[in-house]
Amino acid sequence: MMDFDTPLNSRAASLPANLVPLVGRDRELAELDALLSDRDAPVVTITGPGGCGKTTMALAAAARAAPDFPDGARVVRLARVRHDADLPSVTARALGLKDPEKAAFERVRAHLCAARLLLVLDNAEHLPAVGGFLRDLSTSVPEVKVLVTSRVPLGLALEREYALTPLALPEADATLEEILRAPAVELFRRRALAVRHGFTLTGEDALAAADIVRRLDGLPLAIELAATHLRTLSPRALRRLFSPTLDLLTGGPQEWPEHQRSMRATIAWSDRLLPEKARRVLRTLSCFTGGATLESLAALLDGPQHETLALVEVLVRHSLVCSGEDADGTPRFQLLEVIREYAAEQQDALDETHATRVRHAHHFLALARRLDEDVWTRRQASVLQRLERDHDNFRSALRFSLEHDPPLALLLASRLGNFWSVHGHLTEGRRWLNRALRATDAPEGRARATYTAGEMARMQGDHVEAAEHFHDCLALARSEGDRLHVAAALNALGVLAHNAARPREARAFLEQALPLWEAEQRDFGRTTPLFNLGRLHLYWGDAREAVPLLTRALTFWRSNGNLHGVGYALYALGRAAFELGDDARGAALLRESLEVREGIGDERGVIASRTALGLAEVARGDLTAARPLLSEALTRAVRLGHQRNVAETLEDFASLAVAVGAYEDAVRLSSKGQALREAIGAGLAPLDERYVTRAMKRARAKLSRAAYERARQEGQTMSVDDALVVVTRLDVRADPKRAEDVLTPRERQVVVSMAAGLSNREIARQLELSEKTVARHCENVFNKLGVNSRAAAAAHAIREGWA
Repeated sequence: MMDFDTPLNSRAASLPANLVPLVGRDRELAELDALLSDRDAPVVTITGPGGCGKTTMALAAAARAAPDFPDGARVVRLARVRHDADLPSVTARALGLKDPEKAAFERVRAHLCAARLLLVLDNAEHLPAVGGFLRDLSTSVPEVKVLVTSRVPLGLALEREYALTPLALPEADATLEEILRAPAVELFRRRALAVRHGFTLTGEDALAAADIVRRLDGLPLAIELAATHLRTLSPRALRRLFSPTLDLLTGGPQEWPEHQRSMRATIAWSDRLLPEKARRVLRTLSCFTGGATLESLAALLDGPQHETLALVEVLVRHSLVCSGEDADGTPRFQLLEVIREYAAEQQDALDETHATRVRHAHHFLALARRLDEDVWTRRQASVLQRLERDHDNFRSALRFSLEHDPPLALLLASRLGNFWSVHGHLTEGRRWLNRALRATDAPEGRARATYTAGEMARMQGDHVEAAEHFHDCLALARSEGDRLHVAAALNALGVLAHNAARPREARAFLEQALPLWEAEQRDFGRTTPLFNLGRLHLYWGDAREAVPLLTRALTFWRSNGNLHGVGYALYALGRAAFELGDDARGAALLRESLEVREGIGDERGVIASRTALGLAEVARGDLTAARPLLSEALTRAVRLGHQRNVAETLEDFASLAVAVGAYEDAVRLSSKGQALREAIGAGLAPLDERYVTRAMKRARAKLSRAAYERARQEGQTMSVDDALVVVTRLDVRADPKRAEDVLTPRERQVVVSMAAGLSNREIARQLELSEKTVARHCENVFNKLGVNSRAAAAAHAIREGWA
C-alpha cells in the first residue's frame, strides 16, 4: 500500500471539488488528452502569458485524465513557494506523506516508484529547480505522468510544451449572434452573471462587451477582473472607462494567490523573473503599435540584430512576447495590450519614454523614405504590404511628432502619401497631411506634402482644395528649382481640369508638364503627362490618337516595374479597344488591369476596372455577370469616399436598370450620379456621356413626361444610402431563353461538346481550335447562361434539347 495520509483510491482526491467550467476550450482539452495519454511524453508543460488560464486548463485536463491513472491525480501548488529548497517538502506534503520535511526528496522518489499517478505542478516559472527536480525523479518513476503549468518551459529533453493562447475573439464585423458565440464574450457574460443576478447581453451592451474583450486580447484573467465591475456598471459604461486598462483590472478573490488578484501584479510577477537587458527590450517594445520587426527593434535599441534576437527569445520563452511572421516571412514581435501598457508604465517610471519615442519617430521616417523610393518600382507590391503592416507604427510616429517635432511629422506624412493614395486611406491621409502642413512652415518636404494632399483631395472629389494644394506646390517647386514637383503639379492640374470637363485647359497644363517630365524621366505617382494626354484623347473623342500615347506610357511603366501605372494603362487601352470595336481585346485588357490592381491593393483602380467591365457586360447583354462587378465597385467607392467613382458606378447601374426594364429606377440612379458630379464639379466626358444619354433616351421613351420628371427629381434629392437601396432591388435574374439567344454558333457547339463529356483539349481537337480559344468560349458560355461549372452548362444544354 502507498503511505499516503489520504488514500489514493479516491482517485482525484487532491483536485478541487468544484472545478471552474471551461469556456471555448474543447480543442485544447482534446489536444491535452492526447498528450497525457502519450507514453513518450512523461512531462507536459502548459505555457502561456500570465492570466491565459493555464491553471484552470491543467485542472480540467487532470480531472479528465485521472480515471486513467489507478492512483489518481495530485496537485502541487507552487505559487506561494519562495525557495527552490522547499520544493521536495511541498511535493511530499501534497502527496500526503508523513513528516514531509524529513529527507523529502528521497521519500518522494521512493514513494512514487510504485505509483501510477498524474502529478500536477502548478505555477512553476519562478522556481528554477523544478526542471532538475523532475529530471532526477523521472529516472525512477516511469509510471508517473507530470503536468506542469509555467510561463516558461522547463527546458527538459523529455518535456512536451503546450502553448496555451487566449480565448478566441469575435471578428470586427461579427453579427450579434457571432459576438455572443465567441468564447471570450461568453466568459465575460458568465463572470458578469456571477456578480449581477439576471445579467444578459443584448444590443449595444453586446457590442461593448466585444470591444472590451478585444481590448483585453481574450485573456481570461483580465476578462474575469473586468467583469467584476459589472456589479455597478453597464458594459457600455465600463468600455468608456477602459483607458488606461490596468487600473480597472483589479479585485480578484482573496483565495487567489496575490500575484493573480490584478493584471498589473500578474505581469510584474513575470517581469521580475527577467534579466535586466530583456526587461529593457520589453519596455522598448511598448513603443511599437502593431508589433515590431527585428530590424526596427534593433534600431531603437541601437544594437546588433543577433543580440536583439537573443533577448527577444528570452521574452518569447517567458510568454511575454508573441512572435509571428508578416506575409513575406519577416519575423514580427508583438505584445498583448495589457503587457504593452505595463511595459509602458515601467518605461515612464524610468524616464525613458520620450527618448525612445524620438528614436521610434526617426526610425519610421527613415523607413518611410526608403520604402517610398520603391513605391513605383518592381518592388511595389511588397513595399505597399510592408507599409500597410507598419501603418499603426507610422500613425504612432505621426501623433508623437506632431506634438514634439512638427517638421518631422511633415516629412513623414509627405513620404506616406503614395501609400495612402494607392491603398485607399484617403480621408486619413488628407487629415494627417493637412495637420502637418498647418503645424509647421518648414520648407523641407513641403512641396511633396502639398502635392500629395492635393492628389487625395482630388480623388475624393474636393476639387477646390485640390486646386489650392496644386497651385501651392507649383509655386513652392518653382521657387526651389524643383523641376520634378513643377512637372507633378502641372500634370495634376491637367488631370483636375480633365475631370472638370475643361479639355482645353487640361491640354495646356499637360503640354507644359510633358517636356519637364521627359527631361526627368522619373515616376512621380499614379499618372504621367504622357498617359494623361492619351487619356484626354480617349475621353474626348479620339481613341485612335490615344492608343500610341497610352502604349508608350504602358511601356514606360512596365520597364520601371510600376504595376500601379501598368494597371492604369491597361484600363485605358481596354476602354480604347471597346471604342474601336475590338470588344474581345477590350475585355481582356480590362480583366488584366483588374488582376494587376487587385494584386497591389489599388482600391481606386479596382473600382474603375470593375465598373468598366460591368458596363461592358451590360452592353453585351449579360446582366448577371454585370451585377456583381458593379455592386462590388459601388461598395468600394462608397467606403473610399470617392464621389466621382460613386457617380460613375450609379450611372452604369442606370444602364443596367434600363436593360431589365426598371426605367424609373434608371432615371433615379442617373440623376443621383449627375447630382454628385455637379457637387464636386466633375463633368461628363463624351466617352461616358454616350452611355448615359443612350440609357436616358430609352427610359424617356418608356415613361410619361411626369413619371420621368418625378424620378429625376427624386434622384437629385435622395442620399447615397437611398441609391444603394435602389440598386439592391434591381432584379437581374438569369433568363435562360435570353441567354440562349446571345450564344454564338461556336459557343453552342462548345456547350454540346461539354454535354458529351469532352475535355477542353478534346473539344479543341474536335473543333480544330486552340485550347486557349476553347477556354475563352467556356468562360463566355458560363457568363451567358448564368452558371459556374461545366456540369451546370451541360445540364442546361440537355434541358434545352441542344444535346
